[in-house]
Amino acid sequence: MTAVTAMTVVAWAALAVLGAGAIAPVSRLVPMMVSMAVGGGVTVESSPSAASADSDALGGGFGGLLGGLGGGGGLSLGLAGEAAVTPLTLTFLGTAVLAIGFFRPLRRRQRPAPALLWARCGGALVTTAVVLPILAGMAQGTARLPESVTERFGKGASSGALSRFGGGGGGGLTKGLSSIVFETDAAATAILGLLWVGAVLALGCLAARRTTLPRPLALSRLRLKWNAVTSTVTGIAVVLCCSTFVIALLAGTAALTGRDQAAKAAGLLLLLGPNLIGVLLTTGLGTSWEAGVHRLQAEGGGGMLGMLGGAAQGDTAGTDKSVDVGGWSGAGVPLWLIAMALMLILLTIAGYVACARTPARTPREDSEALLDRHSEIALRMGIAVGVSALLLPLLTQGSVRIGISIMGNEMGGMTAGLDGTMGLSALTGFVLAALASYAGSRLHSRRARRSGLAPHRPGGTSRGPAGTRPTPRVPSDSAS
Repeated sequence: MTAVTAMTVVAWAALAVLGAGAIAPVSRLVPMMVSMAVGGGVTVESSPSAASADSDALGGGFGGLLGGLGGGGGLSLGLAGEAAVTPLTLTFLGTAVLAIGFFRPLRRRQRPAPALLWARCGGALVTTAVVLPILAGMAQGTARLPESVTERFGKGASSGALSRFGGGGGGGLTKGLSSIVFETDAAATAILGLLWVGAVLALGCLAARRTTLPRPLALSRLRLKWNAVTSTVTGIAVVLCCSTFVIALLAGTAALTGRDQAAKAAGLLLLLGPNLIGVLLTTGLGTSWEAGVHRLQAEGGGGMLGMLGGAAQGDTAGTDKSVDVGGWSGAGVPLWLIAMALMLILLTIAGYVACARTPARTPREDSEALLDRHSEIALRMGIAVGVSALLLPLLTQGSVRIGISIMGNEMGGMTAGLDGTMGLSALTGFVLAALASYAGSRLHSRRARRSGLAPHRPGGTSRGPAGTRPTPRVPSDSAS
């Protein structure tokens, strides 16, 4: 519940800064943004008042003709679409609050029983199953489309076709389709929200440090092997996401001086800051990103509507706009090269930190292991980054689609979004992470030898010289 509250507060602040109240009530938009943050999608359709306005605007032309043929209500013109965007700032904030609220109280317990951990997990899941559907049920209302969107409709294929029949071109059309009804699927939001909470708790049990977990979990083979790598990758992700908050606060401070662009930047960063970080990092791994706006052409086929669509397709040619994000050049250097250099730096640091957190092997473990300590760290880091390279584009990309239909046949519309093509980014991420983290692990080992420090034994917390270290004890979850 605390996580949802934090997400709601930040969403309200971001929408207020962006002036979203001019489009729809903020009290309806905030639940919609929170629902989208856990994976819920939004569907839109023309409102009843817009439909009646369309009939009035087109009644003297083509709509009147159809009405005289028995249509009763004249030309049936509608709008439908969907939006699939994940505001990762809200997702990150909810994840952080949920993880802190779940694991921090366990630090004060000497050894919690497994039943207590399962009870806390059940409580978090039940709360999510109750709160998210209620929140998604509130995420519905009526919104007014911006003029920039309705103008595109007015110049689209449908308006060009209708103007041939005296429909008034884009004027009546844009006036009739300026209002939409939006809603969120409560069932899908609840299911995806439960998966999100389950993933956060599972990853937290694997990556949490300085906490006390039940002994079977704390000493499990999976946790002992992956705690150092997962905690390091999670920590770096937290630092990057928090940096967007800092930049958003700086932009918000600049907005107080009356700079509208700074206010928009602050609002967007409060919603989509980690999305931008995800695009930057995956670009360095080889993911191809394209941002663009595309006009939808009329559906082909026979009949009068098909002919109208075909006649208007020529008018819409050449109006699409797209940008290759990776090819964007800053100071004469392509973005993908800057992103790759940043990834190498971050992965080297990750290897360094992971080596510091990895317990030292016993002589017996060292003799039985297939790989040395540094190679194992590099292998696990490569797997973690490779999996992240597959998941990040799915979470980061977004799209908005709005189409206009006449009597059930789509006659035009527009799509806008950010699409990522992964290609070989998972393999590239694995290789880069393995090489860079191996170098970082070696760097830490060399520094430790020069400083007279030895890697700590499983469960040890001392970082003193080898000769003064306390006797190694049984591996403990509190030191992992």
